[in-house]
Amino acid sequence: MHDELLASRDPSRVDEFFAPEFVSHNMPPGFPQGVEGVRRFMGMFGEALPDVSVEVGPMVAEGDLVSVRTVTSGTHRGSLLGVPGSGRRVSIDGVDIVRVRDGRIVEHWGLTDSVGLLRQVGRRARLSWVVRRIVGR
Repeated sequence: MHDELLASRDPSRVDEFFAPEFVSHNMPPGFPQGVEGVRRFMGMFGEALPDVSVEVGPMVAEGDLVSVRTVTSGTHRGSLLGVPGSGRRVSIDGVDIVRVRDGRIVEHWGLTDSVGLLRQVGRRARLSWVVRRIVGR
């Protein structure tokens, strides 16, 4: 799903992977909830990292839950999670847990290493920046 959505750059493909009732428990500030938020989030990654690729790591499934570790890489050309393009190559660690029903994602929890991203683009990881990103102010 990660690779196909980012590689295709086709927002209509989001519906193939996410149910209409999709809920995210950690959508970044400023993004709408639901499937529209996923479309915007994937669009942001595609614009920020035009040569984006995703390495899918260990995956664990139990019942209707799936957990996966990913490393998203690319050249940082545009704004990514509020950080302006730097021209540097970045690798962003992430962990996602999703609930799947009828073959599509209905719920998501995730963690992204935002502080690691800041270090890679040469910005100091100021606590105030991190707090603003978390609380959306």
